[in-house]
Amino acid sequence: SLVRIQYALYNHTMKKFLTIIMMLFSTHTLSGPVEIMDKSILLNGYHSTTSEKSESIAIILHGTRGHQNLELISSLRESLLDNEIDSLTINLSYKTNNRINDFLPCDIEHQHKQSDSQHEIRLWYEYILKKGYKKVYLIGHSRGGLDMINFYENLTPKNKGFINTIFLLAPISDTWKSSVKRYKEDFNVDINSLLKTETHKLKIHFLGCDETVVYSDSFLDYYLLGDDDSFFDSISTKKASKSLNLHLINTSGKVYVLIASEDNIAKNTHLIVKPISERKKNVELKVIDGADHFFRDFYFDDLLEIVLEVIN
Repeated sequence: SLVRIQYALYNHTMKKFLTIIMMLFSTHTLSGPVEIMDKSILLNGYHSTTSEKSESIAIILHGTRGHQNLELISSLRESLLDNEIDSLTINLSYKTNNRINDFLPCDIEHQHKQSDSQHEIRLWYEYILKKGYKKVYLIGHSRGGLDMINFYENLTPKNKGFINTIFLLAPISDTWKSSVKRYKEDFNVDINSLLKTETHKLKIHFLGCDETVVYSDSFLDYYLLGDDDSFFDSISTKKASKSLNLHLINTSGKVYVLIASEDNIAKNTHLIVKPISERKKNVELKVIDGADHFFRDFYFDDLLEIVLEVIN
């Protein structure tokens, strides 16, 4: 009868609808916020994963004072998941308990260090390996790019083996020498003097904050990036993390450096990376014409295309 036909059609339609809903739900059902403790500080992140157990994952890190919900970071997370690639985005704590998804304020006393960030990345890396992932991609934007390759270079050979590829998105490439020059020209401050003094509070330009309060040992931990190994021997402070050019020269993993042609923040990165990429087969330079430092608008699609081409 007509009623039976209509009922059968309705039943069939509802089953298809529910199947689609279940597929969509199951794809994202395991995704969600994750937390780990580091002594008294709660670290937070977001684990995006499909219902199918993946053996590979991308760890994605924001840039200076940023967070995991910045447009570039969240777009990467969502786009990778759409392509069935798991990811972990994290918030560096900057010594703030359970730091929210917002920029770290300038009007605080900055006592956090770049070495703290290295420690936290390592904790998240160990967290991911305990989940059973066999292949890891590192993706870092801006200062997060320098953090990621610094982290990679300090891993044991065994732990390096899990990392398939590193993507550095508009990474910063400052050295101590370039910072000394910039502070002298822009602020008429000789930061070399900080190498000869005990730890004390400064009021100075720091990580994009004008005239902010920062402890001198924290300042040096971020900015004391060497130009060559002999430089480290000539200073009295502890050995600092290496600058981008030294990491790229020494690294053994496959590294893709994605540069934005209209970048006004990491202006010198292209000049530093180009000669290295020409003589090192494992370092590849990609320039996205027209993009700014954050790869906004349709330039994100160009960036994503490169990342997916490599991963797939």
